[in-house]
Amino acid sequence: MINLLEWLLQVPDYRFEPLFETDENLQVKTRITKSERKLLKRSEKMEEAVISIVEKGLSDEEWEGLFYIMGKGELNRFRPIYVGKAEKKGTKNAISENIRNIRTDKSKFARWGDGTAYHIGGLSQVLFQFKSYQPPTKKYTRWANALFSSFDPPILKEPIYLYVAPWYSTLRGPSGFICSLPAVEKEIISLASEQFKSTLLNVDGV
Repeated sequence: MINLLEWLLQVPDYRFEPLFETDENLQVKTRITKSERKLLKRSEKMEEAVISIVEKGLSDEEWEGLFYIMGKGELNRFRPIYVGKAEKKGTKNAISENIRNIRTDKSKFARWGDGTAYHIGGLSQVLFQFKSYQPPTKKYTRWANALFSSFDPPILKEPIYLYVAPWYSTLRGPSGFICSLPAVEKEIISLASEQFKSTLLNVDGV
């Protein structure tokens, strides 16, 4: 079986950045929206990485989108917590709403957006208990318990990073076969569920 971390190191043009903007005590910085919701702040390096990958990818016909892995620790001892993807093509449009206007619209932001159906918004709702069209979900409650020692103020148990990489139709997944973005996501989840069973929070590939 291929070692997942070794495979990640050879994926072209990957980025590995802190997920959150934190202080020296691992307290995540926050901001208040116009609707008076408190939200966790993504790190500037993470935002730049996602924007760069998307904007470059949109000019390449072979680009299918990106995959990401949230996890603990530096890359040489990285422990995946959650694997996901953001596809180029939407269900109705040629360009998915998840990545459209990525530089100016942070509500979806390749699944890491501020809306409560997205990662930062959903996680923030669990931590800060603001009202929305839906109550906090079990998914983001699991995330919050795995990541934070304190909810408000939001203090991380340890540094959290995001591995993010573009995916092209010509690339080979961990299996060694050329595969699509949805297929490589499944391969990564399968490997991570065996090699990092104690930390991975993906449930049935969701």
